Amino acid sequence: MPRRDGEALSIVPMDQTTVEAVYALECRCFSSPWSLNSLRGELANPRAVYYVAKRGGAVAGYIGLHHILDEGSITNVAVSPDVRRQGVGAALLEAVLQYADQSALRSLTLEVRASNAEAIGLYRKYGFAPVGLRRGYYAKPLEDAVLMTLEL
Repeated sequence: MPRRDGEALSIVPMDQTTVEAVYALECRCFSSPWSLNSLRGELANPRAVYYVAKRGGAVAGYIGLHHILDEGSITNVAVSPDVRRQGVGAALLEAVLQYADQSALRSLTLEVRASNAEAIGLYRKYGFAPVGLRRGYYAKPLEDAVLMTLEL
């Protein structure tokens, strides 16, 4: 896993010990964050898969996926602003891709703000392709989402 200042990055499932730190990151990264109760609910959702990136005991990022039949829908990806461009997002995507392979998923989809060129570039690097636009999908500020899909 990527390292910075000698600290290894580990990817672990989200659980009761990390959900509050995930919520704090959610609030830091998004203008319309999911509630703590919503994230706790995901722990009990049999179709939800969440991974947390930890470095030095701190949550550096997380990714969520809903697994429905043979498809996966990536719900959220967040990386702490102070560790962006250090391989955290890539490590989280690789964890989801490994899960998708082990679970025989046929595709993954996600939405991303149209203005988030850095994230779109990362998703393209992993083979996601734009397949549509969801007008006015995001609030605060109002913005379109690019719908991206990866066929597996």
